[in-house]
Amino acid sequence: MNRAILLGSITFGLPAVACRQPTTELPQAHAEAIRDSIRTVSDHFRRLSSNAQWDSLGAMYSDAPGFRFLESGSVQYATAGALRAALAQLPSGVSLTTTYRDLDVDPVRPGVAVMSALFETTFRDSAGPQFSFGGAVTVLWVHETDGWRIRGGHSSAPVPRGP
Repeated sequence: MNRAILLGSITFGLPAVACRQPTTELPQAHAEAIRDSIRTVSDHFRRLSSNAQWDSLGAMYSDAPGFRFLESGSVQYATAGALRAALAQLPSGVSLTTTYRDLDVDPVRPGVAVMSALFETTFRDSAGPQFSFGGAVTVLWVHETDGWRIRGGHSSAPVPRGP
């Protein structure tokens, strides 16, 4: 092994190992309960969106400091309040229907989970479907006093690749 690579690995690798939190495995039953709970709450989220229940949907976002939701390479919402304001701006009669594929829930620790999936969202109004878009989404769910809340996330659309 090249000496410079070895030194670099030691120099940059040791602090990372030294600062790492000890990992605690969740008991399998607890991890499965979190997975079930996140699947249930994400289904509820989708129903609220499909029924244009924007106030109820907005309540599912956490007001905790550090909230951020990124979309396709930029911070779209730096606070849950900003996201709620965007929901309030949707024209009357508009709803969003979202389907997920390959949904995965990773319980991180008690009360914290990361959900990831491929998604397809369609904007609808009284005339029917207006337009659709899709991509990948990752959501950080945190269990707060009132239940599971979205603390942050990211969605992105596929980027065409060169030859």
